[in-house]
Amino acid sequence: MKCRAIGVGGRCRWLGLALLTVLAGCRAEPPPNLVLISLDTVRRDHLQSYGYARDTAPAVARLASESAVFENAFAQDVETNPSHASMLTGLYPNVHGNRHHGIKLRAGVPTLAAILDDAGFRTGAFISAVTLRAQLSGLDRGFESYDDRFGGMRRDGRLTTASALGWLRSLLPAERFFLFLHLYDAHGPYASTGRYAELFDSGEAGPRLERIPDYQPLPAARGASAHYLNDYVDRYDEMIRYADDRVAALLEEIDLDRTVVVVLADHGETLGGRWWPLDHGARVVDEQARIPLIVHVPGLAPRRIEATVETVDLLPTLLELLGVDLPPEVSLQGRSLVPLLEGRGVEPREFSFTGARPVDRRYADRAYQLDRSGRIESVRGGRWKLVELPGLRSPYLELYDLESDPGETTNVAERHPAVRDALLEILSDWRAAGRAGGRPRELDPEAAAQLRALGYLD
Repeated sequence: MKCRAIGVGGRCRWLGLALLTVLAGCRAEPPPNLVLISLDTVRRDHLQSYGYARDTAPAVARLASESAVFENAFAQDVETNPSHASMLTGLYPNVHGNRHHGIKLRAGVPTLAAILDDAGFRTGAFISAVTLRAQLSGLDRGFESYDDRFGGMRRDGRLTTASALGWLRSLLPAERFFLFLHLYDAHGPYASTGRYAELFDSGEAGPRLERIPDYQPLPAARGASAHYLNDYVDRYDEMIRYADDRVAALLEEIDLDRTVVVVLADHGETLGGRWWPLDHGARVVDEQARIPLIVHVPGLAPRRIEATVETVDLLPTLLELLGVDLPPEVSLQGRSLVPLLEGRGVEPREFSFTGARPVDRRYADRAYQLDRSGRIESVRGGRWKLVELPGLRSPYLELYDLESDPGETTNVAERHPAVRDALLEILSDWRAAGRAGGRPRELDPEAAAQLRALGYLD
């Protein structure tokens, strides 16, 4: 059995029963280190690990071949700040409080980094977008190093990864570490690097887009302007590949026999097929809410896992994998996925919940008048998904039969009132279980302009 000992901490961990451990699919001892990689805005169905035909992420695919791949993982929000807050706290947005961009984490909410810092881990985070800056999110809590120092709205993933590698190489071999890498390259506008332009050239224009978000227009590609879907999909896939190169660079420095590695997205992206394309946020449709989740655990056999899981499940799962006890005063809403990772049975999760901020113009085709102080919230159970949108006079309810309508195109709330009302009661009970509230902080003009330029403020 060959030890993959590369870079920092690259010492082979020879255990007498190592081979038997792998074959049995159970862990002999907790791995010492954790790497969490967030691929901002990357759709699961644009990774070959999930059946995509294009070679968008070969490094992620190699890792996935040795890992657990979750087929039905759901984000708790479809925007960057609240989604990452749920990953790092094990709480839903209505509890941790980061319900919108510009809201900082509620005081007293523990984070994964804070718990691991208390347990003696070195903790470093490397951020690529203004939305996760400490002053706007509060997600630096527990990180001894939180590198969000860059000019403008975003940082090239190559530079963010270089900073992460510098920190990693500064650690002593015996030090346990938690490294969080956030890559924003696939977020719009999809700026081509030119390196993979030929690899992701559709050769045809595809459907013409009638609406393009203000922050998204590409330079002219076909015809007078870039108004065709494939121009955008090609560049989107190219930028996923660019981010994957950064994943490859980091994994080359990691000893995978000593490190839990998680690769996931905070949300996906609506490309075509909707009235409002090339965007995310304000809609809890599956192309935004259903995310890739790949978990590599030393000593565990690779497997595909069909069970429904959520990003709030990450914190308890990672603590158990690392052998770190949850502090007794900390309450979580997620649950450990270790039984699923080890191939053991677990009671299935009946429902999953995803939210979003309401934005009228994304629903202009339906003439909804939304209460912008409220939240769009959804509950998914079995074949059904209920979406409740806050209206100025009364909520709008949408019910989708995902079995017959996986694209969520036909609202059947009036056809199935019993299903609608039952799911609405479940959603109401979930919402009542925790309300932290929270309003966007008063943003300075520069931060507000940056968030607006990325489509986060209207």
